[in-house]
Amino acid sequence: MTFQAGQKITAADLNRAAPSTSTQLTNISDTGTLTSAVYTDTLSGAINATLAFVTPPSGSIEVTIHAAIDNSSTNYTYVSFRISGAAGTVAASDDYAISANGTDDHTASRTTIIPGLTPGAAGTITMQYRVSAGTGTVDHRSIIQKPMPG
Repeated sequence: MTFQAGQKITAADLNRAAPSTSTQLTNISDTGTLTSAVYTDTLSGAINATLAFVTPPSGSIEVTIHAAIDNSSTNYTYVSFRISGAAGTVAASDDYAISANGTDDHTASRTTIIPGLTPGAAGTITMQYRVSAGTGTVDHRSIIQKPMPG
């Protein structure tokens, strides 16, 4: 929102212009599979988990991902996230992924602080998936985004 010199500004105007300072959450409970060895947004048979946010004045957010994961063999399935949009770009990485190997269903969560985003800018957090080999299964996914204080 842009204000003009001499414009009367109300509390409602300021509230609309301020970045979100509340924690946001998205949950997806459907089950999907994948065979990609590189990070992808695509799960066969499922919609992907995404979360839109506005970067707080600090330029830092806390991202928590959660999922139930397994693999068709003794291979690994990884769940990570990427950030896109005017807020900045962060690629999916094993450095902040959750992973599991084997056919037993594993439930895991991981929290990562992402600094250096553009304050006040919009962004999207998108879950990303990959396997070391075999077929990965992913379900009960969630993304939690919490603005970090400055």
